Amino acid sequence: MSNMYRGIKALGLVAMAGLLNAPAFAQDSQEISPEDAKKLFAASCSWCHGNFGMKAGKGGPKLAGTSKDEEGVYNTIVKGQGAMPSFKNTLTEVQARALAKYIKSLPNE
Repeated sequence: MSNMYRGIKALGLVAMAGLLNAPAFAQDSQEISPEDAKKLFAASCSWCHGNFGMKAGKGGPKLAGTSKDEEGVYNTIVKGQGAMPSFKNTLTEVQARALAKYIKSLPNE
């Protein structure tokens, strides 16, 4: 394994550890602010749902203006759908609900 690859891998692990330990992602928190929900979306969802959910990304649809209600969005996050994996074991219920609320707050362009 090249030193560059090891360095990139280590940097990625450090970044993920930092994100998971950030106050916005604390598992014992009962509420996540809209700003922190946007940060959580950036860390967990933007890979596939671009521009903070405002545009389709690499494999995922645009989320702004979704016809699903907030509970439907939450269920999709927790259970997955199609190519989207379940985040049940990755996010807490509070985090998943904050993401659903964030997604439903996106303006329909």
